[in-house]
Amino acid sequence: MPKKVMSRMGFLVFLLMVVFVVSGCLENIPPPPSEEEEGDFEGTEEALEGDAKASGSATWTVIVYMAADNNLYSYALRDLREMADSGIGAKSKVNVVVLFDGGGKTRYCSLQEGKVLDIWSGTTNLNTGDGGTLAAFIRFVRARYPARRYALILWNHGAGWRNPVKGVCWDDSAGEDYLTLPELASALQAGGVRFNLIGMDACLMAMVEVAYEVRNYGDILVASQASEPGDGWDYKRLFRRLAQSPTMSPTALAQEIVKSYFAYYGGGSITLSVIRLSRVGALAQAISGLAQWFLRSGKDFPALSGRAVSPDSPYVDELGYADIENFVRLLKKWNDRDLKDRELKSALTRVQTKLKSTVIYNRASGSYLGAKGLSIYLPYSADSCPIGVDYDALAFAKDTQWDEFLDWWCEVICE
Repeated sequence: MPKKVMSRMGFLVFLLMVVFVVSGCLENIPPPPSEEEEGDFEGTEEALEGDAKASGSATWTVIVYMAADNNLYSYALRDLREMADSGIGAKSKVNVVVLFDGGGKTRYCSLQEGKVLDIWSGTTNLNTGDGGTLAAFIRFVRARYPARRYALILWNHGAGWRNPVKGVCWDDSAGEDYLTLPELASALQAGGVRFNLIGMDACLMAMVEVAYEVRNYGDILVASQASEPGDGWDYKRLFRRLAQSPTMSPTALAQEIVKSYFAYYGGGSITLSVIRLSRVGALAQAISGLAQWFLRSGKDFPALSGRAVSPDSPYVDELGYADIENFVRLLKKWNDRDLKDRELKSALTRVQTKLKSTVIYNRASGSYLGAKGLSIYLPYSADSCPIGVDYDALAFAKDTQWDEFLDWWCEVICE
């Protein structure tokens, strides 16, 4: 069912209750040890008891990185409450460990059967826009919450790749710092965990540039092509299903994220995709082949316009993020009508084939109904050009000729 809208007074009471739950078990304990330290770990007695129950027996450890030191703080409190209300915890053979940054402090929490238990909180307000903070948290959880499978959820604002701002996890108290895509990849590498699932509860992250950047650090990516509503994912239903079926596969968990998300809102303009990261490399090379055809031929395609996905436009928003499948479809239509070029036809077919094996599940509704699961940066106006060195720093740009294509394309649309 769609979420109900609270009255202002009701929401204030709700926030006070959540703050009480989050802070009620807080102990005056030291910062988490570094990767090199092997000393005893201190935490609340109840949290440590839950750790002991989970040690060596958990089927999943879910790491939630809630970067809420920004205008999403109230939504973060609400989502944390949803997670607790799911009843998930060590008794379910599932660990859920949260870094919660907001309200002037940073804390590490674990979920234990309806409770949010602090396991660390320091006097320092950590910068969640720093890759070192993410890497340290991953190492911390890896050492203390072993499991057969691991999931990472990045919770915050997202921007995919756009000029001039791109990345995820903004921290307003740290000068609006955020994780760039290369910084995110470095943090995942330093964390030392290959995740069975990486989820991005953030806007605009279902892009081939994003997927390619994290492809070596996970099996499945769940992300949205479009902007997300402020409430984000339905954690109560999602974690309740995981608690009921703790042995579910990464693909099943990913599909449950999508299904619960759409059930939560009951309509509107939203998207969510499940991407197999092991196939992203082959898709990238197919896209590079398409770029090479344009660079060789010098033929520019008809002008693209419009924000929403439609029969005449591949775009999912005004940032120049084009749905790959719809972009290819329009190029095929153009080629069949005007060019009849066999090489172009072959290049387009390769992209479609690789895309089909990469996006294994997606849903879209409302104005995004035609979205097929994965976007790519394709500016449609001179305002988004030139691309610049930041795009060139992406792994996708380094390993393909899409950046060279974009430089050429920007010259075309600037004429």
